[in-house]
Amino acid sequence: MRGDDRGFSDLLAKLATTPSALVLAALEHGALRMLEITENDPRLDEETLGTALRDLDAAGLVARRVDPGPPLRVLYELTAAGEALRPAIRALVDWTRRDG
Repeated sequence: MRGDDRGFSDLLAKLATTPSALVLAALEHGALRMLEITENDPRLDEETLGTALRDLDAAGLVARRVDPGPPLRVLYELTAAGEALRPAIRALVDWTRRDG
């Protein structure tokens, strides 16, 4: 790997965790509240999800948005950089569902 590819390998290491991958797949279809993400995937407890969301936010892939409501809601959504990953996310999800 070339020296200038280090950023890629660092980002890939963050994305390769199961919780991060599950969050990116969940947000592929739009913004969700933490409760909606955990309800849709029982592998994500609140603490694990919070860590994954913070990591993805720090990587610039997910953003936290407050909808003042009423009622007030905190939503998580893909950023432009996260949206750019959507085809790769979709391809990986489809690949895991293939009959093999």
